[in-house]
Amino acid sequence: MGTEYDNLEVMADFFNTHDKRMRFENDPGIEHFNTSKDLYDWLLKHQLISEKAEVTDQDLELAIRLRTAARKIIVNNVFDEQDHGLSSLNEIINRFSFSICFTEDQESLQPLQTDGMSGLARLAVLIFELRKNKLWHRIKVCSAADCQWVFVDHSRPGTGRWCTMKACGNRAKNKTYRQKKA
Repeated sequence: MGTEYDNLEVMADFFNTHDKRMRFENDPGIEHFNTSKDLYDWLLKHQLISEKAEVTDQDLELAIRLRTAARKIIVNNVFDEQDHGLSSLNEIINRFSFSICFTEDQESLQPLQTDGMSGLARLAVLIFELRKNKLWHRIKVCSAADCQWVFVDHSRPGTGRWCTMKACGNRAKNKTYRQKKA
């Protein structure tokens, strides 16, 4: 599982920058993008920007909007409001400009923006490429309502439901078992 699965992992990590796992009732989760520095560090970690790039508060706001809109189009996501998922995503992506670059063995979209906007445009390109290559369905939201962790489904048939069988999957199966026994 090569580069495409690495790109899926980058997207899952992007979604999980808003950790929606519940620690207590009505827990809003933990937001990891609190400052433009947080976004800068994340984009740099994933090599989506250079060290010299500047990331602004406007970039941070756009990143959160991009994350929210893209999360709505995760195939099995029943937790986020699905209305206008694609239209919201398209509205955000229309803020970016791209160039098509041809090489001997491939073609690619290249962002025309600089700094933080370039990193966000590269995320938009990842979404485009993963959907175009029919891999987007491998990004899943854990079906445990108290978890909602975004993960990459590495199972052969692509039918994974839980972020981990040891925790969420085991709890769900035990719950089902207890209900059948009752």
